[in-house]
Amino acid sequence: MHLRKMTETDLQQVLELQQELAFQDWNEKQFLSEIRANYAYCVVCEDEESLLGYAIFHLMGPDSELLSIATRESEQRKGIGSQLLHAGLDKLQEPDDQCFLEVRNGNVKARAFYEKHGFHLYNVRKNYYSDGEDAALYRFSRESR
Repeated sequence: MHLRKMTETDLQQVLELQQELAFQDWNEKQFLSEIRANYAYCVVCEDEESLLGYAIFHLMGPDSELLSIATRESEQRKGIGSQLLHAGLDKLQEPDDQCFLEVRNGNVKARAFYEKHGFHLYNVRKNYYSDGEDAALYRFSRESR
């Protein structure tokens, strides 16, 4: 297993992974836009055979954001998500740099993952998602590492 920057040739596997997990509905154009954006850090984890996971961050100086992270269901709980997450968090340079994210309030598994990695709940957006579910807002700070 190794990490590397996401490229356009990864898009088919990234879209397949997103469909396998059915947790968001980004299209090819949206992923392509992220790959090409100079402020985005898009990373994949792969083995010799296939793409195992990916993460997309916006690195915006002191305030960055994790937009998406996913690991194949068959590969979960093997540390891949942690590697992908830390690949982006390691880009935070200054002691007061932060990374933000939002997650469905009911996604207990993801919330536990983020909390395990030092993210702290700081707010909730009521009825944020189209189905009315709230969004839990998390923040990670290098200072709290």
